[in-house]
Amino acid sequence: MDPARSEDRLPYLAFVFKAGALAALLATFASALMIAVFTPLTGGTVPNAWSIAKTTLLLCPITAVSCGSYGLLAGIAGGAFLNLRRRRVQSTKRLLIESAIAGLLLGFFFPLFDRAMNPPSLSGMQILLSAPIGMCCALVCALTFRNRFVKEPIK
Repeated sequence: MDPARSEDRLPYLAFVFKAGALAALLATFASALMIAVFTPLTGGTVPNAWSIAKTTLLLCPITAVSCGSYGLLAGIAGGAFLNLRRRRVQSTKRLLIESAIAGLLLGFFFPLFDRAMNPPSLSGMQILLSAPIGMCCALVCALTFRNRFVKEPIK
């Protein structure tokens, strides 16, 4: 194995794993937040900010199992995909569009992943919200790592 070639892969792998870790963190937190907000609403009560914050923090270890692990896998896949397309991404707009599409598509597959990990759990709200949450997580990741792709200032 050529040592120079393996040194070229280290920044690539580091970026892909950083993107995966950030996506896992975002997916865990976003899922816990959505559960904390929508569960009381289905019971007919309106939650206050303190109960949402407390419930979100308590749910994070639970949502880390399925949502965080899928976020890690999706972040690695999305980061690898965007890193392979790095030469074609010349503007922030294109980066955001490609990230949003990748996040939306990867978000559609979360209910299948969750169904495989937790067989009895599949809800309509999960199916409805997984793609938009995936898209939002991908956009945050793209904005976080924007300097890796685009050298122009945000307009």
